[in-house]
Amino acid sequence: MVGRVPYSVAQPGAFAQVPGSYVSQLMRQVDDLTELKVTLLTFYLLSRSREYPAYVTHDDLVLKATSLLGIEPVSCGAGIEGAVSRGVFLRTALSLGGGTTTVYFANLEADLVAIEQLKTGSGGGPRTGAPPAPNVFELYEQNIGIITPMMAEELKDAQRTYPAAWIEEAFRVAVKARKLNWRYISSILERWTAEGKDSGENRPGARTNDPDKYVKGRFGGIVKR
Repeated sequence: MVGRVPYSVAQPGAFAQVPGSYVSQLMRQVDDLTELKVTLLTFYLLSRSREYPAYVTHDDLVLKATSLLGIEPVSCGAGIEGAVSRGVFLRTALSLGGGTTTVYFANLEADLVAIEQLKTGSGGGPRTGAPPAPNVFELYEQNIGIITPMMAEELKDAQRTYPAAWIEEAFRVAVKARKLNWRYISSILERWTAEGKDSGENRPGARTNDPDKYVKGRFGGIVKR
């Protein structure tokens, strides 16, 4: 009989952030149980880090794997090595506490620049406090769902095209309107680009009788007077 440990998922802090792309694209490729356990534990520790970019030290990971999961240090090392080789985490050495320490970062596109600055010492060291505003990939996963490879390309294009503040606000508008799909959000961004985001006609609830509204914006090239 399998033993059952009582717990409550409703406890504060009971959830850890795991990227949707890992679940949808990489998790099914993992056939080693130790690697899977260590990977999920690493995501758990990263989600509770107070640094930016978030990282977990090798020693802390081994300690937690031993105490929480009963995984021996050698097996933990093999498990994290598998996850690093798979591209889930980035491993580097940082100068911490007067010595050099091996640490692991989540391989997130939004954090790569900050990680490189931290590695080279140009970022002024880890910053404690709130992380930066979520990027388009995080907003999509949090509000819409799993990112497919095709959708990832569209999101990358949007990130290059629109200011981050616009993207975040467009998601807020979609949430308020209960229209959580990328087509709706994209149309908001396109309209703001064509008509001006802060103009009167774009205020929530504003209406316009502009006779040019059908010949401007997204379909301006195919609609004629």
